[in-house]
Parts: sequence; C-alpha cells; structure tokens
Amino acid sequence: MNTIFRGKTFRGWLGDNYTSIMPVAMIVLIIGVFQIINPFFLQYQGLISLLYAMSYFLIAACGLTFVVMMGSFDFSVISVMKFSALFCVVYIDKLGLWVVPLALILSMVVGLINGLIFTKLKVPSFLATLGISIVIDGIALYMSKGFLLMMENETFRSLSVTFIAGLPSIFYWAVGIVIICTLIAVITPFGRRIYAIGGNASAAAHSGINVGRTRVYVFMLSSLLAGIAGILYMGQMGGGSVAIGADMLIPLFASVVAGGTTLSGGVGGPHRTLLGVIIITWMQTGMLMLGIGKDLQVVVFGIIAILMSVVTTDRKKLKIVK
Repeated sequence: MNTIFRGKTFRGWLGDNYTSIMPVAMIVLIIGVFQIINPFFLQYQGLISLLYAMSYFLIAACGLTFVVMMGSFDFSVISVMKFSALFCVVYIDKLGLWVVPLALILSMVVGLINGLIFTKLKVPSFLATLGISIVIDGIALYMSKGFLLMMENETFRSLSVTFIAGLPSIFYWAVGIVIICTLIAVITPFGRRIYAIGGNASAAAHSGINVGRTRVYVFMLSSLLAGIAGILYMGQMGGGSVAIGADMLIPLFASVVAGGTTLSGGVGGPHRTLLGVIIITWMQTGMLMLGIGKDLQVVVFGIIAILMSVVTTDRKKLKIVK
C-alpha cells in the first residue's frame, strides 16, 4: 500500500490524482446507472450504437483538445466538420475519392486563417474562430442550398460503416487517431511546446519557443481533425445538411473539460479527452434510450462541464484564458 501511495496518506494521494480519477469514476457511474435502468445498454447492438455515437465526435474533440491545451478556444470546429462533410457529398461525383484529400486541405486552410488572425492580428481566439465559423456556415449553406444531401457513393461510405471483427471501421479510425494524437502530445517536441504555451506563453517565448508559429500549427491540426470527423460523419450517416453538428458545440467542449483538460491551458491531453467523450456520448446515448429530449441533454452537459471544470482544474496552473 505504501508503494502505491509513495508514503502519502490515501487522502493526499487522492488529492494529487483527482484530475485523473474523477473522469474514470464518472464513467463507472454512468455505466452502472444506465445498465441498471436499461439492461440492453451494453449488449452488442447497444455497444455498436455507443461506438457510432462517439467515434467521429472523439476525432473532433481531439483537435479541440490541442487548442484548449494551449489556453485558447476554437469555435469553428463544428463549422469545419460540417463544411468537410457537405463538400464531399456535393463534389464526390465530379472529383471521385479525390474529394477526401481536397476537403482536408481546405479544412487546414481554415485552421491557418484562424491561427493567423489570432497570432498576427491579435484577435482573441474565441472571437477569431467564432467569426470564421459564421463565414464557413455561409459557405456550407451556399453549397447545400439548404437541402438534405445524400451520399450515394458506397466506396466513400465504406470508410465508416465497414465492419471489421464485429466493429465499424469508423471506430478503428477514431482509436488510431487518438493514439497518434496522444503520442504527439506526450512524447514529441511539438506536444511539449503546446503544454509550455498553455502553462505560460511568455515563459515559453523566453525559452526560445516560437509561440506564434506553434499556435498556427495547432489551429491547423484542430481543423484537420474536424475535417476528418466531417468526412467520417458523412460516411456513417449517408447524408446531411447545414444542420450537421447544430447541437454538438456544448457537448464537445464539455467532453474536453470533463476529461480533465483545463480551459486555462497546460494540463490535459487527448488521452484524457477520450474519457470525457465516453462520459458525454455514453450519457447522451443513455438519455436517448430513456426518451430524454435534446433540450434537457444540453442542460445536463452544461452542468457537467461546469462541475468537471471545477473538480479537475489544477489551481496551480490557473490563469486568465485568452
């Protein structure tokens, strides 16, 4: 026992590790409650529903996590996801599968613009990305003409709905991307620079880190992952409109915070966001099974985001969010 706690009392050990323990405790609680209420919750069909619900969401959340890790915001994630999905369905007949890399390139361009507005024009990140999201929403509306568009290319759809070893391919995409993002965050110099900027941007700059360039790259990475999420969403759903992701923004931020990535920056990572996404999407699926409407779901997610931000925030690294 002393080896586990390294000479500390259980209370002291718990205090040092509560940012990691709380999300796990929430997951256990959610599984227990919904499994008792609905015995089908974790049966095969229920599990497939859970994996479909969380996979594209998790990919978008990983991108947002990098932005939040450096103490910034990206409100354009959902708009980029929507744009990528609709771009593919509109131009798949003309471009074939080349539409996929082109959609990702355009998504990264959006991230580049976000980063340059933030770093060069000194516009706060939440304002810069909010403004860009409105522009992207307008482009998406123009592309779709406001109609529901159906993806009829089966090869494209196979990116998401092909079953391998009993599980949908979109799940494997999500797992692979989470692993890559986690490795980027915890073992690469780029990841260490993100943590340093989130911890103290001025100190990071004085240590030789090019803060502006790193921030631009992070916004590009966020938009790239949002673009991937949009492509896989379209493959999974087989259609969509400008309403794609209309109710995702609050749950998306809630999942990042619930996993233990603090809005003040410098703490967290994609591995923690995985836990947050499980909390939010599994709770959402459970509430849908119980017939609870989306209006109440949004209220619940907002409360979770507030509570988990209070519980998981590392007060030693707390600072003003820009």
